Amino acid sequence: MLAFVKRHWLTFAAGALAFAFVVTGRVRSSSAFGAVDADLLLVLFALLTAIEILRASGCVDLAVARTLSRFHSTRGLALALVMLSGVLASLITNDVALFIVIPFTIVAGTFADFDVEDAVVLEIVACNLIGCLTPLGNPQNLFIFHRSGWPAAHFMRVMLPFVIWSIAGLLAALFLLGRSRPLQTIEVDLPPRNRGAAFGGAICFGLVVLEIARVANGWPAAIAALIAGVFFLRRRMLAIDYSIVPLFFFAFIVVEGLRTLNVYRGGANLYVASITLSQFISNVPATILLSPLAAGRWRELLYGVNAGGCGTIIASLANLLGWRIYVRGWNRDPRFFWRLTVLNFAFLAWAAFGGAVILSRGTAHSANGAVMTRPLTRRFAAPSPRFAGRGISHEVLLPAGGEKVAEGRMRGVRLALAQRIPRSARRGN
Repeated sequence: MLAFVKRHWLTFAAGALAFAFVVTGRVRSSSAFGAVDADLLLVLFALLTAIEILRASGCVDLAVARTLSRFHSTRGLALALVMLSGVLASLITNDVALFIVIPFTIVAGTFADFDVEDAVVLEIVACNLIGCLTPLGNPQNLFIFHRSGWPAAHFMRVMLPFVIWSIAGLLAALFLLGRSRPLQTIEVDLPPRNRGAAFGGAICFGLVVLEIARVANGWPAAIAALIAGVFFLRRRMLAIDYSIVPLFFFAFIVVEGLRTLNVYRGGANLYVASITLSQFISNVPATILLSPLAAGRWRELLYGVNAGGCGTIIASLANLLGWRIYVRGWNRDPRFFWRLTVLNFAFLAWAAFGGAVILSRGTAHSANGAVMTRPLTRRFAAPSPRFAGRGISHEVLLPAGGEKVAEGRMRGVRLALAQRIPRSARRGN
């Protein structure tokens, strides 16, 4: 029991603080439930379950093994492992990517003079800095995606320059940290494959993607994941770490309580604050606590908490998890911890500098009117009888860059619609 509480101390602390806000009347029950993003909690549950079903199917391990078998040098293999870590993290979350890739890296070290330590460190960094390309890459991305209201394509466009900068740093590190050597054939004992579980997991994951694309809400994905999890995982489902779900639930209430205390005032440098706070309390709690300051500044928060995932061992779950997987499976030498920390801080400096440059250039372009980097916000217009029955949506995405721009674009929309509607129909209205 004590070990369980110690492992999930952050969730228990958030729960206690949320309870205190409700009991003292700082947050009313109606306000508390109104502050909770139910869709986010449902899709988190569905995503965690779907990924575990796919892992249990053995198909992901098979795909990774076939990919790695094509490489014949240590540098080529290291490059494949690092990039594969980032790509997998962007699709199936960073912690699952590490559970899959690090064991293959350890096996590779038994077949050749292969620097396993450096490869593992770079895999952890890749999960943090490449996996953040998509909303699915990590919990803080999914949180910001839901709160910002951005479309998934816009989210990825925002993150792409940051990810390209991070890839450049990883490629440089691969060539600086060691020379390439011949590599023997890697043979790995793969888990048995279950095609039914693979199919069920794929369906659940597809429903999660539909929620990300805003085609459906989180309920279909959550219900399908619950049914598939009970059927394919059985008792193994109880071993899934769902603690992030109640953590988010309590955090929504805590943030609502902090609003009542008027702590969200002033114009803090959100980018620097998010990087700094992540070093001490991890980037997921930092994202939640700083989110009330991010209206119109989601890009700063997004870059900050993802760059801030590098640095200390607790800056992100991927750091802590990658270190535990490696130490338990291969090397209990405490020097690995310090090597991980030193290289992590080097990438923190690289990512923080790159993020600052990208943000400053984006701000300058926005000021000159060349590029608009501020997020899209949803404006809902009252239904107009002019457009009734013609399949024209009443939901319009407008830039949060000022009413003049919005009005100019709406004039263009009205002109385009007037050209599309026949004159007779306009006269009839």
